Amino acid sequence: MIRKGNRAEVELIAPNSVGADSRVNTRPVDSAWVNRKQKDGYDENRVGVPTVSIRADGKIVWLDGQNRGELCKRAGVGDKEIYMKAFRGLTLAEEAELFLGLNDNRRVAPMYKFLAEVTAGRPEALEITKIAEDLGWSVSDGGMSSIHAVSALSSIYRSSHRPGETLRQTLSIITSAWGRTPEAVNASILQGLASVLNDSPNISISSLVKKLANHDGGPSSLLGKGRGFRTATGCTVTQGVDQVIRTIYNSGRRANRLMTWGPPTARSAGNVAEQLTSV
Repeated sequence: MIRKGNRAEVELIAPNSVGADSRVNTRPVDSAWVNRKQKDGYDENRVGVPTVSIRADGKIVWLDGQNRGELCKRAGVGDKEIYMKAFRGLTLAEEAELFLGLNDNRRVAPMYKFLAEVTAGRPEALEITKIAEDLGWSVSDGGMSSIHAVSALSSIYRSSHRPGETLRQTLSIITSAWGRTPEAVNASILQGLASVLNDSPNISISSLVKKLANHDGGPSSLLGKGRGFRTATGCTVTQGVDQVIRTIYNSGRRANRLMTWGPPTARSAGNVAEQLTSV
């Protein structure tokens, strides 16, 4: 939230004098959009009024309009001043909140929205980040031990009675069973495992970890079988992963088995047994 009285002024500013801060405007420049507009021909009347933040040290950063600014630069008019809405005296968190608000109705990839929420200090994003970091992961769009499936993380975070419990348990099991491999944090695997946990309060975590760790092919195989379940039954991949995890857990158990649903008589039902023979 922007502090009361901190209003913007429309000023003439050259696009070349504006920079980017990836903590705030978390999206990279959309080169495809800029290239398309450049081919259409630059028209200064269609640039509109971008929004920037002028910081105490004089640095100016984009809050909205960096693609249009890049278009100006590529058209060779980056030194020509255009009207921009300029805020002064914002904190980093306030800049991020403005970025989120200005892009609320636009297509911002979940990852870039999440990273801006972290900068803005939104509690849920901070809690999800902490849970991941506690288990040796980072929530980012690149790098080692990184999780990209932020929509899945958010959904799982909210799924438990006490927000965050199921997410911490899910990431703990995955990390214990398979380490910090990219395949282990696929969205369908995360959500499929969380579904099992939320539905099975008396599950033996140690047994589940051991059986997942010993499952031939690891998380990639698990995901493949979940997709096979989708093909055979028409369910979602997440539901398929849920059922495969239950079957893995039940293997060799005589008591306290998890409930599974039988394949419907719908399309390809005859292939279900074949899909699961190697589970």
